[in-house]
Amino acid sequence: MKKRKIQTSWKGIGGIALSLVSASWLGFYLWTMFPPSTVDRWKQTSDSSVRHQAEKEGKLILFLVEPKSCIDCEEVRKAFEGFSEVQNSFLLYTIQETEPNSRYEAILLDDRFEEFSSSLKEGKVVWGVLNDSDEILAIQTGIPGTKEESILLKLSEKNRFR
Repeated sequence: MKKRKIQTSWKGIGGIALSLVSASWLGFYLWTMFPPSTVDRWKQTSDSSVRHQAEKEGKLILFLVEPKSCIDCEEVRKAFEGFSEVQNSFLLYTIQETEPNSRYEAILLDDRFEEFSSSLKEGKVVWGVLNDSDEILAIQTGIPGTKEESILLKLSEKNRFR
């Protein structure tokens, strides 16, 4: 039996290697050009849809009131996103000054937010908890910590049994 010698073309091997390297570079370039889109859990369509969804799911609404020139908005968002139990127990909602037809102007005129209007004018975020009937259960400024997380979880537990 004769052994056949397999002949390979160095041009073919070089072409295949070059095409693999080119394809991987093209893939890397496209991957870096188009970052994956992330869903912003804080964005909701409207105030009434948030209340309707909260009533439907039996959850409370954790809201942030963000002025245009906000100093600590990112830190507050990251703090709440770090609390996994809070994310599962609350609907997250932002009220921003930059959005048209928002509740921001109404909040500035609302008596319940009167003591926090100076914080909003200074560029600090105000956050709190609403139930589905727009009743404020808690409101604060500043970056939340573990103490605030435990308070929020207690509010969530009370809401679950009502």
